Amino acid sequence: MARSFPPDVLVLDSDALIHARVARGKRGLAIQQAKSYRIPAETIVPGVVTPQIGNEAALADVLRRLKLETGRWDKASLLLPDAWFRINILELQALPDNPNEAQEILRWSLKRTMPIDAASLRLAYEVISRGAQVKVLVLSVVEKTLVDLERLFAGAGIDLVLIEPVGLNIWNAITFREPATTRDRVFFYVRENDFTTAAFRGAQPLFIRSRNLHGDRSLEQEIKLSASYLRDTLQTAAIENCYLAGNNVDATLPITIAAEFEAPVRTLTLADVAEQTPAGAGAYEAELAACTGVFTG
Repeated sequence: MARSFPPDVLVLDSDALIHARVARGKRGLAIQQAKSYRIPAETIVPGVVTPQIGNEAALADVLRRLKLETGRWDKASLLLPDAWFRINILELQALPDNPNEAQEILRWSLKRTMPIDAASLRLAYEVISRGAQVKVLVLSVVEKTLVDLERLFAGAGIDLVLIEPVGLNIWNAITFREPATTRDRVFFYVRENDFTTAAFRGAQPLFIRSRNLHGDRSLEQEIKLSASYLRDTLQTAAIENCYLAGNNVDATLPITIAAEFEAPVRTLTLADVAEQTPAGAGAYEAELAACTGVFTG
């Protein structure tokens, strides 16, 4: 494994909690076991930027059942939907090396685009490049939601060592097995109520955005709008590859994406990133692919 983390990975959404146990196989990563647990309605409720825990007792019951059924373990990585985060690529005149000073500058930069006080967010950032300007990838999420989750998981005997978005870890899983390139690539991660669009030049992210789906436009229309924006933003002559991830993806989407970008489209399957997969995982194979990405980023 490229990164050393506990073998247990959790994926939390408003209606389900997935547990996966990932191990090294003969040729790559293997998912030894996986199971999805239903989250009762109103356990996780909408919030500004990030959902909130509406019923702590209900989530605690799910976690107790999870631990009872999956054996003795006490550390895990936690993946959350991309839509629970704000993902920004910022260009700054300078960024201090001191993390505390850097966070203050990033909060000040974000406050103009956030509907809530940036001081209420937990930030994680990575410097993408330094030159005339500093380009920074910033993940932000409401601090209170993370604190509540960490407390509830700790109460169940689970120490969360990593909290990241699902989509970025699907991308990790994909690119770990792709040859290095300096060309442009585009990634779509599609869910029932939202989707993520990302563009990369080589390994460097150019654009990442997660959007909610609304009834006034179809997913195909949203994809076309995103493609039009990316073509104008990238200013590139050609896209090397497009990648599409999601569960039960409509067969017309790869055709739409290929037509918009005039590039081949690769639709991710769990078998692409894991040599061993559990039976019955088809309903959430994109999330399990993200679980393998925890170890390949």
